[in-house]
Amino acid sequence: MKEWIVCFCACLILWTTPGLCFEAENQAESPVLETVVVTGARTEQKIETVAANVTVIDQKAIESSNAKSVVDLLRVEEGIVVKDLLGNGRQAQVDLRGYGETGPYNTLVLVDGRRVNEIDLSGVDWTQVPLNQIERIEIVRGAGSVLYGDNAVGGVINIITKAPGAEPQARVELSGGSYGKNTQSAYVSGGSEKFAAAVFADRDVSDGYRDNGDFTALDVGFKMFLYPSESLTMRLDGSRHSDEYGLPGALTEAEMAVDRRATNSPQDNADNDEHYLRYSVDWETGAGNFITDIAWRERSSISRWASWSWFTDSDIETWSITPRYVNTGDVFGHENTLTAGVDAYWTQMDLGSYYSSDMNDPSEISDIERDSLGLYVQDDLSVFENLIFGLGARFEKVRYDLNKKDLTGWYSPLDAEVDDEEYACSAGLTYLYGENSSAFARYNRSLRYPLVDELVVYDFMSGSIVVNENLKPQTGNHYDFGIRHNFTSKLQARATVFFSRIEDEIFYNKATYSNENHPKTSHHGVETGIRADLSDHFTIFGNYTYENAVFEADPYKDNDIPGVAAHKANIGILVRDLTPGLILSALYNYVGTSYAISDMANVLDKQKAYYTVDLKASYKWKGIRGFVGVNNITDQQYSEYVVASSAGYRAFYPAPERNWTAGIQVEF
Repeated sequence: MKEWIVCFCACLILWTTPGLCFEAENQAESPVLETVVVTGARTEQKIETVAANVTVIDQKAIESSNAKSVVDLLRVEEGIVVKDLLGNGRQAQVDLRGYGETGPYNTLVLVDGRRVNEIDLSGVDWTQVPLNQIERIEIVRGAGSVLYGDNAVGGVINIITKAPGAEPQARVELSGGSYGKNTQSAYVSGGSEKFAAAVFADRDVSDGYRDNGDFTALDVGFKMFLYPSESLTMRLDGSRHSDEYGLPGALTEAEMAVDRRATNSPQDNADNDEHYLRYSVDWETGAGNFITDIAWRERSSISRWASWSWFTDSDIETWSITPRYVNTGDVFGHENTLTAGVDAYWTQMDLGSYYSSDMNDPSEISDIERDSLGLYVQDDLSVFENLIFGLGARFEKVRYDLNKKDLTGWYSPLDAEVDDEEYACSAGLTYLYGENSSAFARYNRSLRYPLVDELVVYDFMSGSIVVNENLKPQTGNHYDFGIRHNFTSKLQARATVFFSRIEDEIFYNKATYSNENHPKTSHHGVETGIRADLSDHFTIFGNYTYENAVFEADPYKDNDIPGVAAHKANIGILVRDLTPGLILSALYNYVGTSYAISDMANVLDKQKAYYTVDLKASYKWKGIRGFVGVNNITDQQYSEYVVASSAGYRAFYPAPERNWTAGIQVEF
């Protein structure tokens, strides 16, 4: 009952108060609808022309937030639920549009347009890009399979980092906070008319909220831009990210009541080392733009599950080449943008499993290759000056080569190849009916291929590891209808209604210890937001999301999909320059009840609804900016991630209680 009261009040405030804003990211003085985005079409376009619910978290929003990591920024966005297992962002699960446990695999994450989703269940490392290196984050809700292929089912999140300019710039930042947190960072950039470069280094250390929750990360990187002519841009960038962290594991409800910061796995830990290098060319000709990215990425990981006497090490290496052609011009007097391209990925994964702490004596060795090739085309035509029609299609083929050897003699080796192919398509209309106001309707067919972990299963009858031949690619049909309306330059609102029906959605079945397709599921809901600049000093903002995700076929027909909260709301206020340079912000975040992960039968008690209130103050004088913030100021005790165990009880990953951060940044 409580959650309905909270959500009703949130909706009432959102739709009746002539002074609420879209979201925390839209805190710039100029209307957000004037923003240019690149994620929605893989080329620049104004946000009001995109046939999707799009959000941009800009630089001002990042600075005024209490965020310690990217996932802290995302958790206040409509349609996004964050489940942070460790409280440091490293293993956070980001679910866009209600896919529960598989949310991370149905959400595509990019860094400067470069895909960072892995081919296994390890998910996205959200700490690989420090906050102070980010220029903005673009969120496109709804399927983006035509332009991006695999994983882009619930939507696409593109983290765009800062580009160096010709003007010399240097920045250092020091900060600290609760649980022994301290960070140091440095950034230097500069150049000339023909060349610009930047180098950066960041270090992040924390003892963690829970016992064995320590975390240490180091990032170093560079960017170089070369401009040989007005029509040619060349870019080379790369970085190294390394981290070490503890794995405190889950607690039962009884254990959490005794000490929610305790751990049952004090010796479990992991470390990762990741490198990437990318070369890009953007050549503008009279016939259009030719853009090519060639990238290499390698991630090495070691996980030590001492509590289970199980250890793993893995090395994943990926090469990619993603050329595309963009032509913006006229077709019979009508504005037209054509985008066509190829996405080719080659990934090699080596995995060793050990049943002793001797990392020189593996028990299992896996050698896996996954190659994919996607061909796509998207065309957006201005049928009339204020009506844009978009049509797109994609064909994607994937090949798996799976090899696994058991050195203990328990089961026979695996040597198999799997080939699959699928297509995606889209059609959309955008109607521009006023200044920075538009309405849109869109249809998408999505696709998701199984991860390599999902594709392999233990056969109890034969005692062998085999390919799960019954597991098929997941596809879906998605419908979005939305409106973005500017009442005035100071008051904007938006609303999107979405409905998706998924065929063969991939889930893990804890009863059979394997991943399976569920014949039919549906995901539908409403996303709303509103923004108002009450004056030059005051902005109020808020959003509300309703999501209903259910199984539509046996054996779980009409049951809720676990881990999906029906209600989510955010309300906040921003106060600027009452004293020049001073910014104050407050944010209320609410997430409703949901069934525990893996509770497909809906038999266990629901995970409780929770809310947090965060406050922050920052002051900037010339090139110096100081800040202090308090998260969860009401000291709520809650868990973002709750899972149903095979033994029939709920296991909790407690979230941090009241905590603070403070720091100083100096620019030269």
